[in-house]
Amino acid sequence: MEIIDVISKRFSPYEFNDKPISKQDLNTLFEAAGKAASAFNEQPWRFIYALKSDEKIFNTIWECLVEGNQKWTKDVAVLIITVVKKEFTQNGKANVTATHDLGLAVGNLSAQATAMGIHLHQMSGILHEKAISNLNIPEGYEPVTAIALGYYDGEFVEKPRKAITEITFEGKWK
Repeated sequence: MEIIDVISKRFSPYEFNDKPISKQDLNTLFEAAGKAASAFNEQPWRFIYALKSDEKIFNTIWECLVEGNQKWTKDVAVLIITVVKKEFTQNGKANVTATHDLGLAVGNLSAQATAMGIHLHQMSGILHEKAISNLNIPEGYEPVTAIALGYYDGEFVEKPRKAITEITFEGKWK
């Protein structure tokens, strides 16, 4: 069996065209993210976003990116800061799988985006303290990544991937 297209054709461009993403399409992406599995069904992910058309809010998020990411994201359709809740609601204990669960949610968002012809580029280069301050992120929550969303006119660019033998081990680490 072949890997499905929404996985095999996913890639992260650094260039996006100026086509806006509709609020309805954005909500579809967030709904897909919300369907992800999570420990105790905690759903610890949160997404703070801005459409390029709302320049003031967009710039507030854009300022939370490191300089290198600011250079290529100033014209993307949507910017998102991903956030996790650090403790479980039910028992107050540390949620050590919160970022894993966020990754599953972003994986769903990514697959849905690819199916809709939308591309995303996830970034670890954010200014955490600035994000907390600029975006009013409350105590108990932590910013994790940023995501640029938009449409891409170029060709699919496949990046090299590690062989399955490099990333899997049967029984024990070899």
